[in-house]
Amino acid sequence: MNGHPSLLPPGPMLLRASLLALIAAVAWGCASARDAYVDGMDLETAGDYAGAANAYIVALERDRSLPNVAGRLQVAGRQAVRQSIERATALGPEDAALQYRSADALVRRASSVGVDLERPASFESTRDALYARAVEALYDRAEADYQTGRFSDALGHLARARTFGPSPQQVADFDGLAIDIETAWSEDDLAAGRYRSALSHAEAAAGLGASGVALANLDALRADIFAAGRVVVAVFPTEGDEDIPSLFLRDVTDVLVDEHLDGADPFLVLVPQADVRSWDRRRRRGPDLSDSPRRLGEATDDLRADLGVVVVVTDLSERETARDSETETVRVRDSQERATITTRDLDLELTARADVVTGDDAGRTVCDVSVEARGTARYTRASTAGDWRRLDLSRSQRAAFADDADDRARDEAL
Repeated sequence: MNGHPSLLPPGPMLLRASLLALIAAVAWGCASARDAYVDGMDLETAGDYAGAANAYIVALERDRSLPNVAGRLQVAGRQAVRQSIERATALGPEDAALQYRSADALVRRASSVGVDLERPASFESTRDALYARAVEALYDRAEADYQTGRFSDALGHLARARTFGPSPQQVADFDGLAIDIETAWSEDDLAAGRYRSALSHAEAAAGLGASGVALANLDALRADIFAAGRVVVAVFPTEGDEDIPSLFLRDVTDVLVDEHLDGADPFLVLVPQADVRSWDRRRRRGPDLSDSPRRLGEATDDLRADLGVVVVVTDLSERETARDSETETVRVRDSQERATITTRDLDLELTARADVVTGDDAGRTVCDVSVEARGTARYTRASTAGDWRRLDLSRSQRAAFADDADDRARDEAL
């Protein structure tokens, strides 16, 4: 006892509930085992010996005590193995190996429930020989498809060959051929201007353990891919009307660069923002770039970029919603008097709309899209009949009386 109620014997109700749950679980297991046994007999009658054997295995997994199931599994399993062996004799290396693999999986499953399926004494040795033939045949097909530029098919053959237990030396041969295939595929994609695909295949080749000359070739190939596919982008200062806070416009530029573009794409090279700001200072805030594709193109060319991007904030509006007010009494400092203050929560929603204009160094507009974003903040305003500075207030209450409460909320929403 001693304060350990968990050590007390279960009460009659708890014991009864536990027994009922155990009985229900056992009953369900027995029923589901019998159902699987019935399914097996139906499948066996229909001539589906593999399906029947697997159903009998399920029945034994659920209840080993069921009579006759192990015997039926032995009969159906023997027939299923025999059928697989017979089919294998008329098939090519890979399909024959698949038949033996299916039979072998059935043998293993039956063994897990205590039944050793009857099979020829040469079953395992024949299986291993067929696996070896399948590996060799698939490797030959992979080489042939590689030579004719059917790279996807070639890699598929190698992937299937790996499932038949190749030797360590064969695995090394597969990797070597796969490196050659991925490299050739990458080179073809580079020549066709498919730079992302070219890079993915070069990376796949490197991931297969390329070394020595092959790795050096891949490094050179990746350098060629980046040189051909990279796009240099200059992000110019965000533009907007004079009534839009300049700090907000600057932050838009910084967020666009730092959180959305920098490092987002291996082919995207950003002109350093320090260089863009230096260029902008030299021109002494000339006409807006967004007003003229020609000016945007000239600015892009000045910075030796392929594309120039400028964001134009076209509208910044706000909507304020007041909630119900509340009143409370507080103490007046240095006196016994009480005063009433009224507080009200306000929800502020800012909506910004912008155009994002992208042009190339030749003065052509590549993309012009409009976007919209919202920011919200909640703040509290307080009022009282007298001088609130004489009241004994909490920090949050004093903040509600401060003149800059709405400004701080607006900064948060921005």
